[in-house]
Amino acid sequence: MKNLPLFGVVLITATLCGMIECGLVREDKHPRLVKLINGNKTKTVMETTTPYPAFLDPEVTVLSSLTLPDASSMPSIGNGYLATVVHSDTMYVDGVYNGKNITSHRARLRSTASISITHFSFNIDNRKYSLDTGRGMYIEEYSQRYVSVELKMYAHQWLNNLLVTEIYVTNDGAAPVHLNLSQTLGPLSKDVHVNTIHENGVRIDFEQAKETEADGDIPAYFLSISSPVPDSITVGPLEASRHLYLTAIAENSLIAMASYGQGLDYFMNGTLESSHVNHWESMWREGRIDVDGDKELSRLNYAALYYLLSEIPQYQTYGPFYGISAGGLGYGDKHNDYKGHVSWDQDTWIFPSLLPLHSDKAKVILGTRVRTHSAANSLAKSMGYEGAMFPWESAYTGLNVCPDSECLRYEHHITGDVAMAFQQFVMMTRDTHFLESEGAADVINDIASFWMSRMTHDNDSDQYEIYDVMGPDKSHVPVNNSAYTNSVAKLSLLLPKYALSLVNKTADPRFEDAAKKTYVPYNNTGKWHPEYDGYVEGTTVQQADTILLGFPLMADLSAETRQNDLEIYEKVTATAPPMTWAMFALGWLELNNTDKAEQHFNKQLENVVGPYKLWSNPEDNKGGLNYLTAIGGYLQSLLYGYGGFRIYPDRLQFSPAIPPNTTSLSLTGIDYLGGSYHFTFSDQYITINQTSAAAGRMKVVIPSTHHTQTLDVGTVIKFRRSTAYLTLS
Repeated sequence: MKNLPLFGVVLITATLCGMIECGLVREDKHPRLVKLINGNKTKTVMETTTPYPAFLDPEVTVLSSLTLPDASSMPSIGNGYLATVVHSDTMYVDGVYNGKNITSHRARLRSTASISITHFSFNIDNRKYSLDTGRGMYIEEYSQRYVSVELKMYAHQWLNNLLVTEIYVTNDGAAPVHLNLSQTLGPLSKDVHVNTIHENGVRIDFEQAKETEADGDIPAYFLSISSPVPDSITVGPLEASRHLYLTAIAENSLIAMASYGQGLDYFMNGTLESSHVNHWESMWREGRIDVDGDKELSRLNYAALYYLLSEIPQYQTYGPFYGISAGGLGYGDKHNDYKGHVSWDQDTWIFPSLLPLHSDKAKVILGTRVRTHSAANSLAKSMGYEGAMFPWESAYTGLNVCPDSECLRYEHHITGDVAMAFQQFVMMTRDTHFLESEGAADVINDIASFWMSRMTHDNDSDQYEIYDVMGPDKSHVPVNNSAYTNSVAKLSLLLPKYALSLVNKTADPRFEDAAKKTYVPYNNTGKWHPEYDGYVEGTTVQQADTILLGFPLMADLSAETRQNDLEIYEKVTATAPPMTWAMFALGWLELNNTDKAEQHFNKQLENVVGPYKLWSNPEDNKGGLNYLTAIGGYLQSLLYGYGGFRIYPDRLQFSPAIPPNTTSLSLTGIDYLGGSYHFTFSDQYITINQTSAAAGRMKVVIPSTHHTQTLDVGTVIKFRRSTAYLTLS
């Protein structure tokens, strides 16, 4: 430098100053000191980085956009207890509703977790907005040559009471940089009374729902503690800082305060983010879907599982879990968000899509029905029935909150849908503790009792019929003898015999007798199922209904009847929710018609929205984003359609095919009878690797070759692709 003429020194300095506003720059990229900041609390530590989980591919787990999507396309972050849509002015708490009876809806809370960077003191060369499904967080990245900014938002998976926003700034230039911040609280909530104070460097909101769902209940009370958000932050030259903004919410003020303190301690010790990421890594290790040959489909698979897994708490330290609504926990105060109500979407569509890969999460879902068992008993009694009758829509109490009176009077198949979910779980796990000690057997028995009282016995035909119902097809109501309703009632009546036998108990023999005599409409001439008594072939239907007899009900149908049902209802289903096309795809795969299956599989994908793979439901005016029911249907079309899995009392059967435009389908962490299995299906072969031990010695049976092979942990077997099954030796 000393050999340069003076004008050269001035020129170089001016050039650098033009790039970073003045001074020298840091070219050394070795670990550096980082200042951790939360309010007036600071700590300086050595910078650490956590490698991305090696078994995940960021090219498919990180969904990015170079421009900020519009508000309707933003993803949600949640952990089953807290959730928010990124950059919205609203956050929700599981089980917190406002409104009496049918006006009940999720109580909107102003979001103290919605923090945005509104201005930079330097020019931005690169921007990226990402949903990182692998690590369970939303990330914004801004950079130029010498400055980088990263904003992260996540609902902590272990510390369920926390919503976290972190802003990480590295300034390798010699001039300070400034960022302006804003907090999107939105208008005052109409759902809660709020008293806000600022004390000890935090904001404290004492909040209480205005109206209870049922008379005599105590309105939900909870405490929210959040970090102060400054108007701006400044990072000095050659410095790096990480700024934490926490929101802690709990119904118990001591838990809220403890959670906030724990989150702050984790942050200052450098483990807040890593403890969250480790739990997501664990979930992906336990169960995921991978395909080769189609990156876009891979991204869709990870996004789909991310949204569903975000709905279920890792731990239930805060209290009971209240269930999954079709719109998810990030939505729910409006009619077009399903108001946060729980319906058949949870049991018929979401639950089966999680059961094979995450049976522990699936069990948490069933726990919501055990929790509301007594409410279902009360509803049955009030309607003049016996046993347990689950309402079409429920919220906090488990009682009916459906705003449409027809739901309560006619849409009774929901009770059978609950039984079907219990059946799938019990057959997949044979969890006797769940049956005997956690209340599941009582729910199963009471559902059967409900159907016994709901049916009418026809003395002439010696059959049981069900009058005045609404099946899944809501466009025809009321009808007599809905094929779907009667079939799911039959399933409910048969279940006690199997389930109770696992705990050495005997079911009421009347259940099985009634099941055998349950009438299901059938056209013997044409070999197909009318949707209900009096249904005329060619009449338009609104969504998948009768075709569900083949799956998920798994009624005993001939291939001819299955095909006829698909063809007849395919012609009269012009528009429908996305999961309808998933079920058509699955049905055609049963019949090895891959061309028709591909047509319907791709049709459901027309409802995928934006860079973060949300799902819409344009056929339902209540269908907001994100439509989890469609996600459940999609995942079922992969697991039970292309994977070909079928759950039987004595076996787990699979008859795979390969999804369109892919070369293989890999399912990691299929849970069956206590064991875990990694399946890979290619165009010609099936590969199975047992990764953890089952309740007994497991074997693979291949009926076409009469070959049987015992599985051992760590032993990989490979055979020609065909129908096969797992069963205990």
